[in-house]
Amino acid sequence: METKIQINDLPLEIFIEILLKIDGISVGKCRRVCKRWRDSIDGSDQIWHEMCRNEFKYSSQIAKRKAGNDCRWYHVYKNLKLWLNITKYDKKVREFYKFSLHDKSHVIEIDYGVLPLKDARGVVFYDISTLKYIPVAITDVTCSKIANNDNVTVVLTKSGLYVQKCVDSSNNTEEFFKADNFVLAGDDLYYYKNRDVYKCDLTSTNLTSKLIIHSNYSIKEIQYCDKILHLFTTCGRILNITKDNMSEKLINCPIEWVKHLRNIYAINDRNFVCYSRHIFKLDTDLYHHLYLEFPPITALFFYADIVLIATRAGELLLYRLSSQKTGRMSRPIFETLAILPEGKFAVQLDVCERKNGPLIVASTFFEVILVEYNFFPHEEEPKCSFPVNKISMYKRLLRLKDRIQST
Repeated sequence: METKIQINDLPLEIFIEILLKIDGISVGKCRRVCKRWRDSIDGSDQIWHEMCRNEFKYSSQIAKRKAGNDCRWYHVYKNLKLWLNITKYDKKVREFYKFSLHDKSHVIEIDYGVLPLKDARGVVFYDISTLKYIPVAITDVTCSKIANNDNVTVVLTKSGLYVQKCVDSSNNTEEFFKADNFVLAGDDLYYYKNRDVYKCDLTSTNLTSKLIIHSNYSIKEIQYCDKILHLFTTCGRILNITKDNMSEKLINCPIEWVKHLRNIYAINDRNFVCYSRHIFKLDTDLYHHLYLEFPPITALFFYADIVLIATRAGELLLYRLSSQKTGRMSRPIFETLAILPEGKFAVQLDVCERKNGPLIVASTFFEVILVEYNFFPHEEEPKCSFPVNKISMYKRLLRLKDRIQST
């Protein structure tokens, strides 16, 4: 007698392989079949990572880097899916932090689930999942960028680049490099000083760097994506560097306008947005937009499929790439996410996904204002002020704090 195999008799690995061949909405429906299926699907980051790569290739990478281990790929996928209808959800707008100095660069980019804020006393840190203060402060007020992963923390100040590897191992490696900017790419660190670009292998016992290229042009931005290092220059050229090759391309924009494009947010050489007071240039794999009389922008966040824009009127606008019409006479289409209180306007914007929904961080000259969306109210906030998955990062920050203060 032939025995029929039921789907629940399959090994978990084969069940996951089957799910990897369907789309995210269908996987979501499969979650509702029974508790066993739900637990198997929710417990597999591989499934949701693949769904994110298929449907939100670049925005999911940005979201995961910013959230770190606070959000699994399952939460990232759910949040990005609901961004499609974000204006239909209620939000809470509230002041979070008051600064003592007038400045337009109070917020250092969110990374690995940490929000760094720069004030007169230096840089203070908040856990993005709980919004609780982390008892670590870096007194160097010139700190401009911080990046983390499970094994390393990198801090950029005016004097240079501080690197701190794991403090729990026998090799407590730390190093300092002269640098203007950097990008952390897994086990590799890329940075540049003037026009010289260097690479540091973070897996090596001794943290040393090697020169990989001297640029003929001044560098404005550095990014790493899909094993390619991208350098955006002040003259509108993009240098793409791989292990064996280097290529060069021009931003598709009239050369006389390039010098006016003062701000750039990039993922790679095909997905970036640059703008100035009235010129707005956006390139992605699917969309190419250029406006010469764009509404004046005070801050911007590039999320690959969408762009968040702040205006002097205090508006936070959603610019959805798929809704924009092409043609010389076309006008940009915006959706209003929020209006900041008391006539304030944002000079910095950042976004981080949390388990219950996205958090928009809008910094004015004197305060941080949060716009919180609660997509999934049932998702519990962590009860611990110091999540276990961040303890090693806190230790690295403490080591760096002492190192920077003693320099």
